[in-house]
Amino acid sequence: MQAKNGSAGSRRTRGRAMMFVLMLALAVSAVVFAPAAANAEEVAPAPAGPMYLALGDSISFGYSAQKFAENAPTESPSRFETGVANDLNKLLRKSIGKNLDLVNLACPGETSNGLIGENPLLGGQVSTEAEDPPAHFQGPGDWHPCAYHNADGFPLHAGYGKLSQLEDALSILTQPNKITGKPNEVKAITLNIGNNDVLGLLNQCTYVVTTEFEETGKSKYGPTPESAVLACFESKIESQTIPQILNNVADTLTQLEAVYTGPIILFAGYDPLSFVHPGFDLIAAGINKEFEKMIPSFPHTTIANPFPVFNKGYESHLKTKLKEEEEEQKSICKYTEMCNPNVQAVGGTPMGKDGDIHPSAKGYSELAKLAAAAYSANPAK
Repeated sequence: MQAKNGSAGSRRTRGRAMMFVLMLALAVSAVVFAPAAANAEEVAPAPAGPMYLALGDSISFGYSAQKFAENAPTESPSRFETGVANDLNKLLRKSIGKNLDLVNLACPGETSNGLIGENPLLGGQVSTEAEDPPAHFQGPGDWHPCAYHNADGFPLHAGYGKLSQLEDALSILTQPNKITGKPNEVKAITLNIGNNDVLGLLNQCTYVVTTEFEETGKSKYGPTPESAVLACFESKIESQTIPQILNNVADTLTQLEAVYTGPIILFAGYDPLSFVHPGFDLIAAGINKEFEKMIPSFPHTTIANPFPVFNKGYESHLKTKLKEEEEEQKSICKYTEMCNPNVQAVGGTPMGKDGDIHPSAKGYSELAKLAAAAYSANPAK
């Protein structure tokens, strides 16, 4: 099934919920893992020289809703090579060497479940939900990897068949290079994940509440569709979705650090929807703090935090000072595509500021600079 095109972009990458844009850079680790033979013909070989691995969702992929619409229906990955991974690779070449290659495993729409996949040895589970359900949300029981490719049929920067990103990354880290016969030279790994876990929850609540009102004229969550969706979301975000993200990130880091001793760069989150959905920046800031608490358990990891840049004025905004509110909105417009007139949601509010949550060109560049600084400060480099 193909993703829907439009001014707001793909259903798997739009991110109209609280999308605090978690970005992590993982330096991969340790369980010897070989790709399944059935997938061997679909897995792209790793380059012979030094490489940087990018794992994650649409942020690492370099996605933008405008480019997706302009390049429909083929969606060639080559049109999405101006994102954070490409920008960071250029910066890393200055310190690692000009022959550093980017291996971008990122998949738009990926969840923290899908990044791990269904392999229980890696922390995954057998899916209890369909790979591409009619309502098009990936819930907590869906561990199928990369629906953007495997369900929607769109191409990726680097193919890995039916494997998950974690499975392919572990294979690269533990298996000899097919060209040289020597271990692969992985110099750095980045990953961003968790955005689509939140989006999946919002879509799930929207589907459940809509079905309730269509069938019974009411919802157990609230008197109106709008209040019911919000109540459903609030009832599960802290008890279900945030723990799911944190647990999956910890499992992923554990697996990676078991086999890889190089640098991990963890991007914390930013909130592009601070003014579309007031209060979501509180959740983004809270999740960032949870990642900071987690990092001491992973000695090869340093954090790059875009929140103070993308959400500049946030602290003062909490005190409801208009000037600082305007400063935060200005930053969101500068570093994301939320104010891009070509990708505005129909009927969106605030008018002209309800566009694409993904970074703008300046935003992707800023994320790369933050990652490069985190790489320089990483003791494992």
